[in-house]
Amino acid sequence: MRAIKTIKNDIFPYANTIICIEESKLLKKFQYDILYNTRSFQAALDELNKINYFHSYRNADIHNFGNMLDGLMITTFELMKEIVPYELIWRIFALYYDIHNMKLAVKEKFFGKHLDDLALDYGSYTMPTIRSAAVRESDNILENEILTEGFFEALHAPDMYDVDFILDKTYLKTLKNLAEELGIPEIDEFVLERIDLFNISAYFQSLAAGNPKGYFAKAFSDEGSFDFAEWQKYVDGDPSALEKFSLWQKYKPIWENTESRAQIFWEFDVLVDNYLIDKTKLCKLMAFGIEPICAYFYNRFMEIKNIRILLIGKEGNYPINEIKKRMRIPYEL
Repeated sequence: MRAIKTIKNDIFPYANTIICIEESKLLKKFQYDILYNTRSFQAALDELNKINYFHSYRNADIHNFGNMLDGLMITTFELMKEIVPYELIWRIFALYYDIHNMKLAVKEKFFGKHLDDLALDYGSYTMPTIRSAAVRESDNILENEILTEGFFEALHAPDMYDVDFILDKTYLKTLKNLAEELGIPEIDEFVLERIDLFNISAYFQSLAAGNPKGYFAKAFSDEGSFDFAEWQKYVDGDPSALEKFSLWQKYKPIWENTESRAQIFWEFDVLVDNYLIDKTKLCKLMAFGIEPICAYFYNRFMEIKNIRILLIGKEGNYPINEIKKRMRIPYEL
């Protein structure tokens, strides 16, 4: 991320002020430690209620905590829509949930029934809009050619198991395009790293599955730093040859201290999220601009994800160490 800026056009007084206030409210490591050490599921909820984590006149309990977390997601998106200087920022964050709902719409075609109970309300399109967009490609109801093209490729997929591959790649292609439209080089770089790490994750998943023929090609996104031909030189040969791959060398520190290959497979998503969160921490030194706004919302959603993981772990009586393995690092210096 770039250094602190003083250019007038890079200052958004209202949004940057709100972000400074809201960012200070994100949970710190010591607060996570308190939650880890609570003796029960209800005790963890009591701690969250004590600090009014859910920003509600109602207390969260063992029956409604999921709905309360959903409510936090909705209010966070509402705040984003209210304060961001460009709607494009909201669309970038909503895209993940749009893709989730598009996957549901495609799978509805295979199952022949609606899957509304699995839909998420955080996207920029409603489920009825997405279903309407599935009727005729030329209508481009989603008003995004990349999304529409990927959606119809998924709709025409002969195998339901290909739908996730197609729409995951559509997500990354659209994400990169929207980031480029936003025009912040540091955010472009962040998204590119996200795609490169997605491809590394796809490689690890392929290894975990026993390298089934064609798996990596289906999962691979060509929006990263290196095209498929470059990857194929290493993937199809001796796995040890990957050590010579510059991309592999760049990101190897993320997983090199793991104890086993199995740990890499099961914890890679957490390791990647921790790496990306760490990248955003430079934004805490920036008072103005788009970057601290995006960094706050990125980490706010990570925090809500953390609390959901922690509470589900407490609900299931998982050991503290097992819960911690699934948690992301807090957004603090």
